[in-house]
Amino acid sequence: MKTGFALIGAGLFGERHAQAYSRHPLVDFKYVCDLDEARARSIADTYGAARFTTRLEEVLADPEVVAVSIATPDHAHRAVTLAAAAAGKHILVEKPLATTVEDAEAMIDAARRAGIKLMVDFHNRANPPMVAARDAVARGDIGRPSYVYARLSNTVAVPRDMLKWASNSSALWFLGSHMVDIVGWILNDKPVKAYVVSREGVLRDLGIDAPDFHVATVEYSKGTVVVFEHAWILPTTYNTVKDLKIELLGSEGAINIDGSHNRTMELYTSRKGTFPDMLVPPFGPHLTGFVLDAVVHFIEAVIDDRPVLATGEEGLENTKVISALIEAARLGHPVRLDL
Repeated sequence: MKTGFALIGAGLFGERHAQAYSRHPLVDFKYVCDLDEARARSIADTYGAARFTTRLEEVLADPEVVAVSIATPDHAHRAVTLAAAAAGKHILVEKPLATTVEDAEAMIDAARRAGIKLMVDFHNRANPPMVAARDAVARGDIGRPSYVYARLSNTVAVPRDMLKWASNSSALWFLGSHMVDIVGWILNDKPVKAYVVSREGVLRDLGIDAPDFHVATVEYSKGTVVVFEHAWILPTTYNTVKDLKIELLGSEGAINIDGSHNRTMELYTSRKGTFPDMLVPPFGPHLTGFVLDAVVHFIEAVIDDRPVLATGEEGLENTKVISALIEAARLGHPVRLDL
């Protein structure tokens, strides 16, 4: 017996959800919904969804749709989530949960009232090196974590060419939300104080109303100091569209993670060299790659009534932290993070 799932938002990451739904043996992939009808049709045709539509109400009115993925732009999660919750659908929403605390709280309240599951797609919680790092820290392999450096940045092609809505987001929302979540998850700790610097200019000259980068120094409750670095202005000649590095230094050891330049495979053409990502994409007919694995967590949470990978409440905490970091950058002095 298959269960009906639908995708709302068929853009950059929505396609990953479509891949997972098309490949999972217990999923009946009912709809792809997007404001761009041609895009909705293309994704539905490619991944075998039964229907495509531009009308959200059509999807939510279908009693055979039990759960939905919401992969609309960062700032456009609230209205769709509230509508889906009111219709009694379980919800997987792309990170960040919302770009304001008010929106995040409204979404959680709606899910609670409806009695439905709400999962935030912090897919790095299914990323093998991140899981291994969390386990190593929990075992005490590196002793007491003292310092962490976390970098996730994109080439300028992401805000310039891939995200039409980049001016409504930032590298801190789009990328920093991932790293704030995964570092806190690995450390099993919460941030308490932050000092942040950001600069503008490169993106504004391209017509994109977003900061070029944020660099944050964050203190955690157990004493660990974390430096987060997130930029949207790496040159397009980089071998990967993203640069992901994490270094953890402890009293008895260290952990280094390279999530982008790990050189499992190197590909060199006449134009440039690349390091194809071996962890993210699906290969062959089976579900592979941690991005798809995170969607499978949601599928199994719905079908088997299991806990979700990351709760709405954890998404709210993430939104509070990112909002506080933005405020710290504006003020130019340290701020307390009261979670």
